[in-house]
Amino acid sequence: MASLPLDIRRVLVALSGAEDEWASLDAAIDLAVRLQAELTTLFIEDADLLRASLLPCVREIGRLSAQSRQMEFGQLERALKAAASTAELRLRQTAEARALRYSFQVLRGRPVPQLLNLAERLDVVLLAPPAWERRRQLASRPIAVFYDASTGAEQALALAAGLARDTGSPLHALIPAKDEAIFARQWAQARAHAPGLVLSGERCADPAALPDQVNRQDVSALVLHEASGFDAEAIDRLRSRLRCDVLLLR
Repeated sequence: MASLPLDIRRVLVALSGAEDEWASLDAAIDLAVRLQAELTTLFIEDADLLRASLLPCVREIGRLSAQSRQMEFGQLERALKAAASTAELRLRQTAEARALRYSFQVLRGRPVPQLLNLAERLDVVLLAPPAWERRRQLASRPIAVFYDASTGAEQALALAAGLARDTGSPLHALIPAKDEAIFARQWAQARAHAPGLVLSGERCADPAALPDQVNRQDVSALVLHEASGFDAEAIDRLRSRLRCDVLLLR
């Protein structure tokens, strides 16, 4: 992407063996190709789910039979290993067809903390929304950026602006300003640093309202920098309430 003034090293994405998550892998592959970056795919064996399978009171509902049955640790572990093999094969076939550098790892834990632990400076972590919330990706949908005029936010703005230019999409800035004067100053700064784009903006004074503000804009992705004050739990809560991908820049 010639318009992006950042040398993004890697795109990181997590899979878990859940149904309908291939869209997340495809989105990560498209992003890595667009950024000319390496794709690091983590298959996360859900530690909480595995621990729960050891409890006698935990049961599962068969997808085809709709019958309740005891969840068994060994059976679940084998199913996760089979899902990991399927994911690795799909990744290899797609990545090699597009001449994409990639790696694949199997880890046990929780997806967001594992991704953040592995991410390094100038890595982009792609966090997909719940499968039932994901919408069909359209080039015309805006790209949102969380912008507070910090150094990290400037990098997030550069990434979002580069993606917007590359896809011909509008850019929407969400500015967490305490008052209208600060908002006006940071809004002017954002406009100055994203020339030539269709740019809109709004004040986001309450972090709890951020998901609703993003969803109202019907964006394809929300770009934010790790230094913007979101820890792993906050990012996971944010992701679970959105209908778009979160692109977290380290």
